Amino acid sequence: MSNELPVIQNTNLPDTINDLSKFILIGREKLNAVRAEIRAIEILKLAENVHNQKLEEASLLAEAVLDAEVRMGELLQKIPKKQGKRTDLELPRTDTEKSKTKTEIVEELGLSDDQAQHFEIMANNQDIVEYVKGEARENGDIPTKKRVLDLAVKKKKGDDDYDEYLNLHVKICKELDKIVETINKFEITDYRMDAIVETFDGVTKVNDTVKYIEGARDRLALIITELRKAEKRAKKV
Repeated sequence: MSNELPVIQNTNLPDTINDLSKFILIGREKLNAVRAEIRAIEILKLAENVHNQKLEEASLLAEAVLDAEVRMGELLQKIPKKQGKRTDLELPRTDTEKSKTKTEIVEELGLSDDQAQHFEIMANNQDIVEYVKGEARENGDIPTKKRVLDLAVKKKKGDDDYDEYLNLHVKICKELDKIVETINKFEITDYRMDAIVETFDGVTKVNDTVKYIEGARDRLALIITELRKAEKRAKKV
């Protein structure tokens, strides 16, 4: 199997569980590489179109890998946990070999028990996978497995809590987008800065206004810190 992973749809995923495992491994490695390129582009402050192109590449690749992981989860669910029952999903073996247990097959695929469990959770929550992919597209972001698993936990707690969480997420994202968009649209020029300074005529205190702005700055800094933490956690999944 080539190390070049094409961006493909679920219907074109590898047919065998072994090839699917390789597809996921290579896909994750390539996705990490593209993420690193995006970080480098941001640090070097390269052209926005270069950044957008790499972000789109990462997003499409992440979607393909998520689809593959869902398919892997579906296949793993079909493997009997105990020996004795033959399954066409097993890796090649001789006629004299006993049918392998699910644990043995998972190990031969190079997967951990946690990874296998995560894939099965994703297979059971394909609505969430599609939601996360759509959410990322709307926010100009990269869909992650961690996001899917986090929402699956929310869903398991109860439909009301799950729906409420999704509604809260949409509301918060829109609020933050509006704030950041407003700040980015605020034009900073010497002429406009002079106009701000001249606004303070003794009635409005400069110090109060500075503290007000600093408070907003600190809130944004806290949001950035939490997002960075989430980014680091997502890379470990």
